[in-house]
Amino acid sequence: LDHLCYRVETQEQYEALKSHLLEENELLVESPINGRRIATFQMAKPFRFREREIWLLELPEPKAGSPYPEGWEHVEFVTDRPLEAFAEWMVEHLGVEAEDIDRSGMGKPLNADLRLRLEGGLSVKFHELALDVVILMELAAT
Repeated sequence: LDHLCYRVETQEQYEALKSHLLEENELLVESPINGRRIATFQMAKPFRFREREIWLLELPEPKAGSPYPEGWEHVEFVTDRPLEAFAEWMVEHLGVEAEDIDRSGMGKPLNADLRLRLEGGLSVKFHELALDVVILMELAAT
């Protein structure tokens, strides 16, 4: 479990939450992606889920014309195999229907992804690289 994503509804909420998060956490990067900024924070204290510690939080700025209610939107996992093999594994071993796997992110040049859409606007994404590694790669390229 690599990171969590929390969405806000308005520009004002984005700025307020970003400011609040900056009080105790480190902003790794704030980058324009698909027409809006996404801030990624290294948390001072991790979120905990069972035995896992999740250190990264993604905060996307609201995108014009794509309203989201405030709250948790997705989680992302790093796979232990190439994405196509992981998709096959989900179908064969987890009973996921092949057509339920969104492959539209497979063509991304850096850190392609698979997505499973869940009820209520939630989703789970799968990548081959951890987000902090991707950020380091992007920063090194600039």
